Amino acid sequence: MLNRGFNNNNNNNIFKLLPYVVVFIMKFAILIHKKMIMKYNLNLIKIKLFYLKLLGKIKNQSFLIDTRLKQLDFEDILIIFPVDDESFRVAIYVFRDLIIDYKSNNHYLLNRVYCNNLNIKGNIYNYSYLNKKVVIDKESIDRLSSIKDFNMIIDLNTSFFYDLCLFVNGLNAFYKIGLKNEYSDLFYNMQFCIKESNILEDGYKKINSFLNN
Repeated sequence: MLNRGFNNNNNNNIFKLLPYVVVFIMKFAILIHKKMIMKYNLNLIKIKLFYLKLLGKIKNQSFLIDTRLKQLDFEDILIIFPVDDESFRVAIYVFRDLIIDYKSNNHYLLNRVYCNNLNIKGNIYNYSYLNKKVVIDKESIDRLSSIKDFNMIIDLNTSFFYDLCLFVNGLNAFYKIGLKNEYSDLFYNMQFCIKESNILEDGYKKINSFLNN
């Protein structure tokens, strides 16, 4: 009788733990699934970039840029502001003097969710961030594509956005500036690294200092 009671208690304890075990297994399975999707997406991006490079759809970026520095007038600049809110706020702070100084030939591409809350002087263009993709408004694409040459294009995003980078690659500019990442060599002829300090503001200040030289 004692053994039977002991077994019944064990069975009851097992049944009580069962829901927690099931939840743990489900969470673990979801985590593995997400990691597999991320790995698949990264491999897919690498394959796409490889074939685009092979087919000549990605322009070669010239790294012989110092010789042109004194010849450039730092106007006709396109600044692409970051997708995420935290980086966007840092960028607005660091480049505050530039964006409040009206120059009709400076251009700013930013997430449309921030457009109504800012007083930026210059030409404004919009994109949306949907399903982890940057989707540039058609009107903005048409207006930017109509500009023959930019002196400089600056992408302030820390992450790689496939569609955005392909769009930048199709624009003409003496300088294409971005933050260093796995794919930045394909798209930018000047790159700033923030790995040493890992402080985003430091990277933005380096770019801003370059503009003010």
